[in-house]
Amino acid sequence: MNTPTTRLRRLAGALCAITLVTFGLPWGASPDLQAQDQVLFISATDESGVPVTNLTDEELVVQWDGKESEIRNFESIDWPVKVTVYVDNSNEDVLDDIRAGLKSLVQALPDGVEVGLASISDEIIWVTEHTDDKAAVTVGIDAIEEKNDDTYFLDALIAEAGTIAADTRREYFPVVVMVTTDGDDTSDSEQEAFAQALGQLQVNGATLHTRLLLTEDGNGAQSMQALVGSAGGQQMQGSYQDLAASTEFSAVLTALGKDIARKHTLVSQQYRVTYRPPSDASAQPAISVGSSREGLNVVPTLDGNAP
Repeated sequence: MNTPTTRLRRLAGALCAITLVTFGLPWGASPDLQAQDQVLFISATDESGVPVTNLTDEELVVQWDGKESEIRNFESIDWPVKVTVYVDNSNEDVLDDIRAGLKSLVQALPDGVEVGLASISDEIIWVTEHTDDKAAVTVGIDAIEEKNDDTYFLDALIAEAGTIAADTRREYFPVVVMVTTDGDDTSDSEQEAFAQALGQLQVNGATLHTRLLLTEDGNGAQSMQALVGSAGGQQMQGSYQDLAASTEFSAVLTALGKDIARKHTLVSQQYRVTYRPPSDASAQPAISVGSSREGLNVVPTLDGNAP
């Protein structure tokens, strides 16, 4: 049996030839914490960006402050992304372009990814419950009805945060897509509820993407959708993009679908590592992760939510 010391000696030469990926813990590492098993997730790809599915614990090293940790468990996980799309259906003039873009987004996703679809004008209405049946989602996209009313952008995010937080058996990575215009948002919820919802989304590993159409009569960069979409995208490893014309929805949502597909490929083919830190690490240790296999790009995260 290989002891940690034996592994360290064997890996030392190989590790000198690669870059250890270093990141810090979000808490101070007390002596009690150091004595406990810790968990991190590893996404590994080759030089072409293809996920490596045959990595072993013998090829992995986890260090705290440059000192090797003991690998206690090493397992593959296959958690997919789960996509929820909220659509502003308040503007009849742009709805056909939104529908075309949504269909392109869905087609860009890998088979097996679940997508749910809801409209957010007048009220929040589920058009299609989460399903991996692309044909059913496409039917739902065509069924979105125009509502000449304000939107409930913030209320939709609050509802989504509650749904994700309530799913305590979750083994997927939530991706929330907001497809909207810059019209008036008349959400009923209080500011405190919204702030709490953003925290819930972030804690539960959600990724937020907002695609916003700027209109002649809208609120532009000062709209709630723009302010929240931009800030939320930065906080939740997502993205924000505004559009000058509705005809851009097709290209923009196609690109977003491809980006979500790339994320799915990473998170659904990674490893969960349980390890015991060294006993003499500092109060705020740096974690370094590397592999003895040459040519790998190793992405460590604390929750598996690889960007």
